[in-house]
Amino acid sequence: MIRCNILLAFFAMSAMQPALAEEPAGVIRWRGQGTQIYDCEQIAAGYSWVLRQPDATLTDSDGRIRGHHGAGPSWTANDGSRVVGRAITTILAPRAGAIPWLVVEINARDGRGALDGVTYVLRTETVGGVPPEAGCDQPHKGAVASVPYEATYSFLRPSGAASRQQAER
Repeated sequence: MIRCNILLAFFAMSAMQPALAEEPAGVIRWRGQGTQIYDCEQIAAGYSWVLRQPDATLTDSDGRIRGHHGAGPSWTANDGSRVVGRAITTILAPRAGAIPWLVVEINARDGRGALDGVTYVLRTETVGGVPPEAGCDQPHKGAVASVPYEATYSFLRPSGAASRQQAER
């Protein structure tokens, strides 16, 4: 039931994003811009580009750098707060040639700050980031491809956690 509610919220937020002038309580939205890093690896069916990690700078709506997105997947805010999670749902991106949209459930946290209390991260509005279509075969085993991408990351926390964080500011 919880996952169903998360998916409904995910789609509602995605549809509403352009219309939202301000972030709803309990939501932080940052734009990620960087690369998806892939390794050419041998798999059972031959060779394939396998995601190693993202490497992206996170900025707010005013263009200020707020943090970094990296392996795990993990998100680290400039204030040192950090969350790590695992994708629980993947949704095909509406834009051709873009990496999928994701719902990520947070399973580890460090530090206090902007990412305090975050329980889910949504990746939406993706542009680019898909692995190359060619260039991964036996002679290229071990090759690395860094593919530019952009995405919007929405950090969700229960309303109680959002209220506590607002009170601490």
